[in-house]
Amino acid sequence: MVFAAACSGGRDPVPQDTLDLELPDADGDTIMDHHEGAEGDDADGDGIPNRKDLDSDGDGVPDAVEAGDADPITFPFDSDGDGTPDFLDLDADDNCIPDEVEGDGDLDGDGALDFGDVDDDGDGILDADEIGADCGFPDHDGDGDPDYHDVDSDGDGIADLYEAAISPFHPLPADTDGDGIPDHLDLDSDGDGIPDAEERGDNAIGEPPRDTDGDGRGDQADVDADNDGLLDAEEVLLGTDPYDDDTDGD
Repeated sequence: MVFAAACSGGRDPVPQDTLDLELPDADGDTIMDHHEGAEGDDADGDGIPNRKDLDSDGDGVPDAVEAGDADPITFPFDSDGDGTPDFLDLDADDNCIPDEVEGDGDLDGDGALDFGDVDDDGDGILDADEIGADCGFPDHDGDGDPDYHDVDSDGDGIADLYEAAISPFHPLPADTDGDGIPDHLDLDSDGDGIPDAEERGDNAIGEPPRDTDGDGRGDQADVDADNDGLLDAEEVLLGTDPYDDDTDGD
């Protein structure tokens, strides 16, 4: 790759086509050769040195993609900050999922490719948390999509994004009823005996769940959905409507 270089030194600039500086990039992957290691370095052991290998770590994601941008002047990206650039890192985002599995798609359309995205499905829950310490691929609702790629991990019709309720002040997924099961995996998040799938109302999965009393908490996580002073669990036992603050109409 050829770049023009000029130094005016207080004089008229050198014409661009007069002085060219060639930056060595033998394989044209937008990573300069000296960033790819010593001349004979071969990260994936395929017999092709990194400087001439379009996929230096052999993970199926081209180096040009893992470089992070098309500017060879910049250092290659290191998504997880572990000191190993993505093009040499078999798990670039350090979420227990090999890059060859995650690939260079963009599931949640956020512009961060999955191999370097710590939250592939964009539900606000880190992939590493959805996968677990054993680096497995749990699929809590058995729909064939592992939780880290499932926008509704428990299949209750409420998107994990709304159930997780993660914020800088509450960095862990919500567990409304304190039963040890986070809401996005709990079929009865508030423990009132009414399934979340019923309490969400008719709202589509991409919409916030029903919030009868308008307090900002979806009915599935609200122990008194209609704010009438009677807990939903009590209303279930009494046979009154937990979503009507004046069941008898008086």
